[in-house]
Amino acid sequence: MTESSPSQESALKRRREELRLTQRDVAVGVDVSVQTVSNWETGRYKEAKLTLPQVKALCRVLQWSIEELPDELGPVE
Repeated sequence: MTESSPSQESALKRRREELRLTQRDVAVGVDVSVQTVSNWETGRYKEAKLTLPQVKALCRVLQWSIEELPDELGPVE
């Protein structure tokens, strides 16, 4: 398994690591599986379908305003 360079790392993963959160912490806070969070971070879920309560929860967990939430959760291509 190779590590991605910082430019290819997802904003979600960077923010999660800045806050010293695990994928499990995010998953529990948003009520999704750990695998879903992993998929967001690696870009395997290109079109994440989140409910409004899940979007709000993601913002709370990551301490982001809705404006700061990236349009793409996966890595920058």
